[in-house]
Amino acid sequence: VLAVATSLVLLLLFLGTNWTTIFLGIEERYQGADPADVLGFSSLTGLVNSMIALVGAVLIFFLIGAIFAARRVAKLPTFRLVSTKQLPELTLAHGLKWHLFNSH
Repeated sequence: VLAVATSLVLLLLFLGTNWTTIFLGIEERYQGADPADVLGFSSLTGLVNSMIALVGAVLIFFLIGAIFAARRVAKLPTFRLVSTKQLPELTLAHGLKWHLFNSH
């Protein structure tokens, strides 16, 4: 979840940077042109504010998803000892690397 959120936020920041560069390029190159005709934003402040709001909304969305995922993982069943309700102590003999659980 965190990797997806990070990738999406970086993509949105990249798009915001590109749109800002395009906005400033239109203003610089075409003195009489209105960048709102191309991008839909009449000022650079509106463009930046909308990108900040979008990134914030995406972060909140993924934070809520991460909380739900963490709660779901916390409820997964685990092997516990009946007597102590603790996880069993699993030790490996010298030279062994893996445990094997064979249910059949």
